[in-house]
Amino acid sequence: MLRIVPLGGMGKVTKNIFVYELLGHGPDQRLIVDCGMGFPEEEMLGADLLVPDVSYLMDKLDTIVGMILTHGHDDHIGALPYILPQLNKDFPIFASPLTAGFAQENLEEFGIKTKINLFPKELLQLGNFTIDPITVTHSVPDTKHLAIITPDGIYYHGSDFKFDWTPVDHIRPDVVKIAEYGRKGIKAILLDCLRVEKEGYSWSETKVGESLIREIREVTGKVVITTMSSNIHRIQQAIDAAVLHHRKVVFIGRSVEENCKVAQGLGLLKIPENVVVNKKRIKNMEDKQLCLIVAGSQGQIGSTLTRIANNEHSMVSVKEGDHIVFSADPIPGNEGNVYKTIDSLSKLGATVSYSDIQDDLHVSGHASADELRLMLTLSNPKSIVPIGGTYRHMVHFKNLASGMGWSNDQIHILDDGQIIAFDQRGGWVDNVIKLKTVIVDGLGVGDVGPVVLQDRQKMAHSGMIIVAVPAKKEGNEVIGRPEVITRGFVFARKSQELIESIADEAAKWLPVGMKVNDWKATRDEVNEKISHFVFEQTQREPLILVTLVWS
Repeated sequence: MLRIVPLGGMGKVTKNIFVYELLGHGPDQRLIVDCGMGFPEEEMLGADLLVPDVSYLMDKLDTIVGMILTHGHDDHIGALPYILPQLNKDFPIFASPLTAGFAQENLEEFGIKTKINLFPKELLQLGNFTIDPITVTHSVPDTKHLAIITPDGIYYHGSDFKFDWTPVDHIRPDVVKIAEYGRKGIKAILLDCLRVEKEGYSWSETKVGESLIREIREVTGKVVITTMSSNIHRIQQAIDAAVLHHRKVVFIGRSVEENCKVAQGLGLLKIPENVVVNKKRIKNMEDKQLCLIVAGSQGQIGSTLTRIANNEHSMVSVKEGDHIVFSADPIPGNEGNVYKTIDSLSKLGATVSYSDIQDDLHVSGHASADELRLMLTLSNPKSIVPIGGTYRHMVHFKNLASGMGWSNDQIHILDDGQIIAFDQRGGWVDNVIKLKTVIVDGLGVGDVGPVVLQDRQKMAHSGMIIVAVPAKKEGNEVIGRPEVITRGFVFARKSQELIESIADEAAKWLPVGMKVNDWKATRDEVNEKISHFVFEQTQREPLILVTLVWS
């Protein structure tokens, strides 16, 4: 029997990580596919990013035969520096050259010495799993799908892709190999469904190249182009457009600089001699000679582009005559940051082009409905599992597959933690494991949970109240009237009466002379009483901290 455990990638788009489990063919064996990070939701105050919960694997480490990375996007490889130290197990990791380069760079930044291996020219054997990487096209080069051949049948792992027949690097999807495995018989396919709502085919990446040439043509000042730093094909087209208009190229931003360095070293980014200029030389050049390719297309706080927009960058300033091109759509949830950045750039006098006013500045890297129909036709799987989309995308994909003749019991919509098993009869949910949200906050991984987030939300919305109770350490005796201190709740000078009434309420439950035997229980009870009192008086729910001040 083979089981697939989605530890991420179901219904949330990001945190992609799947465990293929081969059971009943000798000792249990597990193959991990991808290891991606996620992005915090707006209410997760202070959170930097999310990583998968891999606690399910902690007592199964000896069964892991390896890990495969499908492509170089952070939602598929970005959690490696956080997950590998947790697993603390030496197993081989394989990827295509660019994906391996991005992942290796990321690990080295964290001081992790794990080596990412390149796919061999022949089939890859990891335990009883035989893996055949299949070339497909996506918004990052070197993307692979996986034919996973097991004693229990062939499984097709189809993460992010589209059928681009005119890719920038001229490496087209290997539809012949996909069809070959379809003829052999694919037991189940896991397939990217993010763009299923769009009919037809996604535009080719080469369409953007023509748009970038147009955008640069009439500019009298400097040109600034921002895109996702992993989109090497987009960056290649930006370079080509700059060369065509006799401009020098400057890379600015750590992610752009590092990714371009990796891609150029692998021969996947082709830059003519004497085209790239060191960013330190910008001030010595005329604006009309420059095309800057910068990080920050999502309006991230502190990114190169937002610092330029806020007039805070030490090397780049924007003024009238300059032109900014956003060659990326906002990731859902980032729209506010992107539009704020556009507004700031516009106030500085620059003209700004973005997809709301020029719809050919960005093309999706995901398959539209007709491409998904083509993939299902070529692969002809017995069972279908949509991945990489939200729940509505998965439902829409189920309707698409149903319309092509697959029955409802052949299409499986899963949540993270729902383990699907396959045998000769088909697929079914075999077990459900509970997964927690693992938050990275600064240097901490997993130490910020729901209680901490709830406290942060309370402070953000209604401020905080500290009730400081004077007490004698010997005997835990209350010896004075509580003092109330507020932050972000009310302006103390104008609300003295309210603050005094809160102190009175606290004194009612912690009177002078009271001996506190169980402080935790007493504190929780008083906290609840004061919370109720404050809500009755103000209809607000600040964070309340009751503490003893020893003397």
